[in-house]
Amino acid sequence: MKMFAKKCYLLRCLVLLLAAIFFVNIVMGLAGKSAFSFASQQKRDVYMFCPRSIFDKVYSDVEIQIFKSPFDFPFYVSKNPSDFFIAAFENDRLIFYYTNSRLFAGFSNIKIGTTVEKVKKSRLSFVDRFAIVRGNSTYTYNDNNLGQNYDVSIVKNSYYLFLFYDRIVNPNVVCGIFMVKKSLWDEFLLNEHPISSKKNVVQSLIFSLEKIQLLHLNSIRAYLQKPYFVFSDNLSKLARVHSQNMAKYNFFSHTDSFGKTPQDRFKSAGILYLKLGENIAMGTKLLPFFANHLLLNSKGHRQNIEGNFEIVGAGCALDPNYENVYYTQDFAVLRD
Repeated sequence: MKMFAKKCYLLRCLVLLLAAIFFVNIVMGLAGKSAFSFASQQKRDVYMFCPRSIFDKVYSDVEIQIFKSPFDFPFYVSKNPSDFFIAAFENDRLIFYYTNSRLFAGFSNIKIGTTVEKVKKSRLSFVDRFAIVRGNSTYTYNDNNLGQNYDVSIVKNSYYLFLFYDRIVNPNVVCGIFMVKKSLWDEFLLNEHPISSKKNVVQSLIFSLEKIQLLHLNSIRAYLQKPYFVFSDNLSKLARVHSQNMAKYNFFSHTDSFGKTPQDRFKSAGILYLKLGENIAMGTKLLPFFANHLLLNSKGHRQNIEGNFEIVGAGCALDPNYENVYYTQDFAVLRD
């Protein structure tokens, strides 16, 4: 009887051991697949002026949406918040590339998450203003955000490298990288009306800026490791009307020209909420990702972006006289 009990005990131990080995193999196998998948995703190794064929191969697994841009080419925008980019091509060469994805291989060992201290130790030199040569004349374009929200370096005198910083976290880190052909950006800065001059497509262009801003907001949520927002057409309509109001009457405030607050506008639109928030941004020729980075470095606005809001809408408008672009972002937790 004792011998039988001993055999049963050994048999149970053997079964448990085999089960444990099986479980470990399954877990290791899954971990291996995840590691392989992550490693394959890490190969976002693109560079300025790389051929379109290389770029498409690197991002072959990413769903892309095409939008109008203020330039003579469209924007190709990733729909994946954790692997976000905005890209554009000229003669099948990459000339415009923005990303805030940690999957980007980086530039000169500078990646998303690189500290400002490490950036300052790099061999890059940064400009304090844009000095643009056109013919025999040199024009100066001042940007108050240089050295504050981002640094800009000229690489090989052929393109600009923008490094956006998250100034609120400790330590300060790179949270966005933008590379753009120098002559293209110079012309954009010097052109007094790069957006409003596109009269036939200006409204569809404004609509594209709204959509890009929303996609970029969720990429920031991915960077912050927060749940993604749900996009709301109703909130976007509300935000759009406020941006149009600011552009038309030349003011910048959460209280509109009729004295209505965000709460008043939600109520007038019949939107029932438990909680709401609003961000506004304005700037000359302000592209969506520039606006969002400025908001991210403003504590009050950042609270809306990284808070527990569930839905968001974005509205954009243009003041054609000064080429000021106005953005409004409305956030909410709705009543059931």
